[in-house]
Amino acid sequence: MVWLYALILLLLAAALVVAYRVLGTPSRLTPPDYDVVLEDIRSSVERAATRLRRSLDAEPEQSVVDEATAARKIFQTAYYQTLRLRPASGPDLAADTRAAIGRACEAYDWASRMLGSESAQNPLVREAARRLMDAGDAVLMQVERKQPAMPDAPRGNTGP
Repeated sequence: MVWLYALILLLLAAALVVAYRVLGTPSRLTPPDYDVVLEDIRSSVERAATRLRRSLDAEPEQSVVDEATAARKIFQTAYYQTLRLRPASGPDLAADTRAAIGRACEAYDWASRMLGSESAQNPLVREAARRLMDAGDAVLMQVERKQPAMPDAPRGNTGP
């Protein structure tokens, strides 16, 4: 009976080691992929923030709550991606950009939390959420100015 408990404990320890290796190590990307992923994160956060702002301006209470809940998932995922991403080799030249996107995600996340709560109908809460979203917009605008333009993806038949 003791050997069964020892085996279970050993399996749990092995599972924890594997989980630590998977979750504890940052994602490493080649420099071109790293830039593309950062741009993708920035654009998806910007789209989610735009949808959240539109629903806030539209005023039906339930749509604001639903949009805030959906946007919060995007903001949180993007924030954790900015924490984990690293280039595969060499210095991280986009570290400031990555950190700025993370700060914008935090501001948007808190705004979406405020708009998704029971206090969303309170005008003071709405105004505070708008200010947080404005701060996030300002940071993303700075990031967009600093990032080099990404070439468009090839479309259709691009063969010789």
